[in-house]
Amino acid sequence: MRQLNLQEIQKLNNLNNKLQIIEKRIYDIALQENQTALEKILKNKNNILDYELEVRYLIYEDDEHILADWTDNIKPIMMKEEWWGVNDKNCHNTTSVWQKNKTLNSQKHCWLLHNLYDHFDLTWDNIFNPNNSIPN
Repeated sequence: MRQLNLQEIQKLNNLNNKLQIIEKRIYDIALQENQTALEKILKNKNNILDYELEVRYLIYEDDEHILADWTDNIKPIMMKEEWWGVNDKNCHNTTSVWQKNKTLNSQKHCWLLHNLYDHFDLTWDNIFNPNNSIPN
């Protein structure tokens, strides 16, 4: 990964703030779906004994090109008081591995942002591209 300048570090922080809002929305919807599934099981509607709860993430570069595509099993998150993943409020910033910058390294990155640069190895240029569907 290339070194980020101060303007890009601020842009990354702004992006992270927007992704945190998206994470919260994903979590709230999953929580609601989980509650609905549990109620159906308790009422034994349609002989449902178990369920799956997954979230699929698609990040597009443009209308045709996908930058990242993954699915998370979110059911275990709903079953725990503490978890690691979407909307966990933990700091997932791992930038100190490749850039020694106090401002950047002190940012609290959400799970979604961490996935983009660490798990999918997207470049900063991909992440900052104004044509992609990642909110800037």
